[in-house]
Amino acid sequence: MSIGDAFSSEAKKALFQNALAKGEVFLNKFPEIDHPKFFIVVGLSDDKLYTCSVYINSEIHPSIRAKQELYNLQVPIQKANNGFLRHDSYACCSTLLPIESGKINEWKNSGSCKVIGQVSEQDLEIITNTILGSNLLSEEEIEQYFQIK
Repeated sequence: MSIGDAFSSEAKKALFQNALAKGEVFLNKFPEIDHPKFFIVVGLSDDKLYTCSVYINSEIHPSIRAKQELYNLQVPIQKANNGFLRHDSYACCSTLLPIESGKINEWKNSGSCKVIGQVSEQDLEIITNTILGSNLLSEEEIEQYFQIK
């Protein structure tokens, strides 16, 4: 018997939700994407039911390079500062992913998702400021995910 067996599934879910932290990086196989993708938790709601996340890409897609407003939302993150990366990459702040933390927990329990690291504090700050300045989130979403009023 393991220590995990002593907790109910609801207790395990609550523990997972309470342990979620800004800057955590997950690797997940999303059904609509043909390969596993990294995503970063950049914002959390007060009750930990939703996260606001961004994808990590190894390159900027050519269609994004042609659109300056989208290109400006690609934040470079370096392997030297983020040990989970195999090479320098980009946090795509133009596509925000509101994900329920319970969904991440389900993915983790099914084996399709795992925590692989933590983005550096400096990169997390740049990513957060890029999102906050992007006009992609409403004032309510900014308050919800970033507790800024």
